[in-house]
Amino acid sequence: MVNQRRPRKRSLPSSVIVIGLLIAGGVLTFGVVQFSGWLNQTAALAQENSREGMVPVPKSLLNLNAFEVVQRSDVYDRAVGDDSYFWLTKKQVEDHPEWITDVNNIIGRVMARDKQAEFVFSEKDFLPEGSRSGIAGGVPAGKQGFFLDAQKIPGLRFLKSGDRFDLLASQSKESNEAGSEYGLLMGGIKTRGGKPIPLTGVRILVQNAEVIALATNRSMTTQGGLDLVDSDSRGRSTNSTKDEQVCIAIDPGEAVPLTGALGEDLEIHMITRSGQQLGDYNDADILAGRIALPANAVPIEAFQTIQAKHLAEVNTGELRQYYFLPSDVQEDWITRPEQLIGRVVGDAIEPGYIFSESDFLPPGSLIEDIKAYEMVIADQVVEGSSSKWSGRVAARDLTAGTELSEDKVLPPGTKPGLAAAIPADRMALTIEVSSIRGASELARGDRFDLLASTDLDLERAMQGVELSPSLATELQSGAVNRVLATEVLVIQKLEDRVVAAIRPDEISLIAKALSQETAMFCVARSGTADLNGASLPSDSSETTSKLDSDPDPLSEISITETLIDGKRVERAYRRSP
Repeated sequence: MVNQRRPRKRSLPSSVIVIGLLIAGGVLTFGVVQFSGWLNQTAALAQENSREGMVPVPKSLLNLNAFEVVQRSDVYDRAVGDDSYFWLTKKQVEDHPEWITDVNNIIGRVMARDKQAEFVFSEKDFLPEGSRSGIAGGVPAGKQGFFLDAQKIPGLRFLKSGDRFDLLASQSKESNEAGSEYGLLMGGIKTRGGKPIPLTGVRILVQNAEVIALATNRSMTTQGGLDLVDSDSRGRSTNSTKDEQVCIAIDPGEAVPLTGALGEDLEIHMITRSGQQLGDYNDADILAGRIALPANAVPIEAFQTIQAKHLAEVNTGELRQYYFLPSDVQEDWITRPEQLIGRVVGDAIEPGYIFSESDFLPPGSLIEDIKAYEMVIADQVVEGSSSKWSGRVAARDLTAGTELSEDKVLPPGTKPGLAAAIPADRMALTIEVSSIRGASELARGDRFDLLASTDLDLERAMQGVELSPSLATELQSGAVNRVLATEVLVIQKLEDRVVAAIRPDEISLIAKALSQETAMFCVARSGTADLNGASLPSDSSETTSKLDSDPDPLSEISITETLIDGKRVERAYRRSP
């Protein structure tokens, strides 16, 4: 058998193997170099050489916080030198004129908002030059910073610095009472803090306010509550809205009403304004061209002097005003608060009233009731101590609101008291009311005549005289009326006594009748006398009516004396006419 050889397998040449190893090593080396960034550094070095014509633009090297001063290290690092800047083409820079290219215009400025690293600067990133650092520096000029709890107003914590909004408060009590105010019924617009109050009772507390920052005890942000993250050592969030305070910028006049609303625990709502709207809002348009008229904020009693506190809102202290269109303003309405203070109202005034001259007492009017014969003092008359009526004595009872005149007071120099009421030709006599029938119905200033009535006691009067049968029959049951006094003037009326002014020659007759318990009757005169100090007529004939006494029965009787059988006898006869 013939043995056959198997053919040998051919192997690769060693040169091919060497070349393959070299290629593989090169690829591995390139990967390591690429991963290590050596090629990037080489490219950067090559780029350094190509910065000619490029413009350096400063950038933020670190995260910067709002309201802090920018330090040099925040925008320039000596370790990296020119790499602290963005190197951009001249055209890029010219296309963005708002970019700040001079680092000296950045260092020392106060940040207006939080800013992350690797961003260029513009003027809007900073507060105006000269602003203080800290959150107070973020409050715009003409505004006031106001801190409030974030949880007090829903949604406020989610706004960022610069966002604008309004704050409204609902007040049902004011809504129920608003429609009854005179100023509103006459077409006026009521305001509070310079803001209109709608008739629905919803109060506009703040308009066009601006968020400044949101802060806790540990951190602060201008980017809203979602950016405010506090954590403990284990990385767990410690955020709580109870600890968050929002600083907002408001008009100075809005601080007081906003504080009052928060103190009253009113429900406050936030209305966010559009961030896309251009230009400023003109919140005063509704009041533009209207005339502000002062009004009272609290009730004023009749005959009370208006004080500043009557015109001031109870909670805020601001002047109560209503704004009217010029065509709605009445000619006699008072337009200035200083024209109201010190004036005395003639009637009770409800809150929200627009005043006119007719609402006030004229000069010389009483602001308190005054009794007859009392002296008018300064506090009881409108003008006070400057009034010409101060020191005069009232001639009768006068009520508040009465305008004084000479017929209502006694002559100058008259001293106060009961004696001031006695006319010069009279004297005063005090009489028990029970002694005169009808006296209980009298009042001060009334005039009356006093009439006495007595029964004729003929036997006593003609004791020892023989009466003719006809005369005895005629005078057996007669009553005689006698006028004791006329034009008696009641000066004072007490519960059980009356003080009357009587002519001097009539006093003895009245006194005698009182001592004899004679029945006396009060015959009232028509009308009421004015107690102005003028003497009443002393001649009764000057009066419109006159009472006459009954004739004396004894004056018509003649008595004769005769001797019969040596005995003297006296007989009475009626005289022949």
